[in-house]
Amino acid sequence: MSAKSQRVAVVTGANKGVGFHIAEQIVKSGLFGTVIMACRDAGRGQAAAKQVGGIYMPLEVGNTASTHAFAEAVKSNFGRVDCLVNNAAIAFKAADPTPFVQQTKPTLDINLRGTLEVTEALLPLLTNSCVEDGRIVNVASMAGRLRQVSPLLQAAFSSPELTLNGVRSLADKFEADVAAGNHQANGWSNSNYAISKLALIAATNVLARQYPGLRVNACCPGYCDTDMSSHKGTRPPALGARNAVLLVATPAAQCPTGAFIQNEKLSEW
Repeated sequence: MSAKSQRVAVVTGANKGVGFHIAEQIVKSGLFGTVIMACRDAGRGQAAAKQVGGIYMPLEVGNTASTHAFAEAVKSNFGRVDCLVNNAAIAFKAADPTPFVQQTKPTLDINLRGTLEVTEALLPLLTNSCVEDGRIVNVASMAGRLRQVSPLLQAAFSSPELTLNGVRSLADKFEADVAAGNHQANGWSNSNYAISKLALIAATNVLARQYPGLRVNACCPGYCDTDMSSHKGTRPPALGARNAVLLVATPAAQCPTGAFIQNEKLSEW
């Protein structure tokens, strides 16, 4: 059995949109023997996996029980993860009648807290002694740019001393400030989605420092023609997916860590 045939990749939210094309392109790369398409919707997940040659496994990001069950199932069936692409995310539509304050927690729970929960659940498999050249790719967004917050918050998010718990605490502070109605006065931008992605990029940098044996990066697929953008995006999702796949497929010696990729090249956060 070849080394490549034993390698396992996980892509969350892979039943449609950018995630589907990330999984499809990873399958076509031939770098992994197994590509797990981890999705909440079983029907769509199974259909997508059949279409691209992946394996569907149930996962609801943001649901602790589902996350732990998924990690145990991956461990039991495969015993390793060589690559994790955290793609699953939500974004409330501009026309959604849900008040802004009620959108904050659900957005953070999936885009940041749930994503980190999945990552931490799979880290033992990513750092297993049998795994070489492990990768984590967090699908973020240019909306998560650092300069959207005050200089004080910029310093906090970019601090080399920041920990994952510190990132969570900053997200908690944003949520509390939104609830109090003073988040903009306290230096935050007025976008739940953008702050969730800002925090995810900060967490990417923390993970890259904490796990130097892994390649941990974030990327922006761009404004793609998907359900998330209400199909207003101008970029084909297959093209946007290439930003993540670049970080998966680049040989270890050439692959950065703690980087942010946009338009298939290094970009400033």
